[in-house]
Amino acid sequence: MKKFKFMFFILLTFILFIFNGCKGTSVKNIPENPPVKIGLSWEREFPEDDVPEDTQAYIDAVKAVGAIPVLLPEVTNEKEAKEALKSVDALILTGGEDIDPKLYGEKPHENLEELKKDRDNSDYLLTKIALEKDFPILGTCRGMQMLNIALGGTLYQDLPTEYISNVSDISHRDPKKEDFAFHSINIIDKNSKLYKMLETDEITVNSWHHQGIKTLGKGLKVTAKSPDGIIEAVELENAYFVVGVQFHPEWHIVENDKEFLPVLEALKEAGFKRRK
Repeated sequence: MKKFKFMFFILLTFILFIFNGCKGTSVKNIPENPPVKIGLSWEREFPEDDVPEDTQAYIDAVKAVGAIPVLLPEVTNEKEAKEALKSVDALILTGGEDIDPKLYGEKPHENLEELKKDRDNSDYLLTKIALEKDFPILGTCRGMQMLNIALGGTLYQDLPTEYISNVSDISHRDPKKEDFAFHSINIIDKNSKLYKMLETDEITVNSWHHQGIKTLGKGLKVTAKSPDGIIEAVELENAYFVVGVQFHPEWHIVENDKEFLPVLEALKEAGFKRRK
């Protein structure tokens, strides 16, 4: 009888131990993973209380998918680029001005618009290091163009005279430069990340660009085009997540176009998986 009571006591102690141990490590008590941090390529310095509208759109879109936006600093060399990328889990190469054609070995076109060479240098360095590290990258508009250049591609420096006037009646930028133009694009690769994100082979996108991809960079594949043949999206083959789009998904998101949320959600997920 004593032996039975002793065994019962041991069993009860073991059950209580297991119960308390499980209680102490319940799901509620497990700390959540830190939110994914998404870096925004340097756009220029500005006062903290006067964030440019375009930059704010990126910030708001990143927050909309539950990630933390990080404004990356200007970098001037590879060491600084590596340090900047250590602070984030994924990278957005943002939109902006024309890119200096010297980066792809061409002379300036007579209609080349505003250049910001310090930004060109910073974005180029961030892109090169991010590619070397197979870092999750989303390039939007100018960002897609910079991605193409970093991989050895070239651009149409002035779409209206070098391409559009010959073959297209589609407006890729509002002539008055007041608002986005809109046109459809065709997603031509159903195995692409873009198709899996948007789940359609045709969609209407916003458009505001003076330049576009001419010669495709090494390793890139075209995943979408506009009806007049302009390259609207690319992906780097054999990379974890390197996607470029000629449009601005961040503005679609902040203007409550939910169709484009999956683009930022996919980047966030790629950043999370990379961290693991």
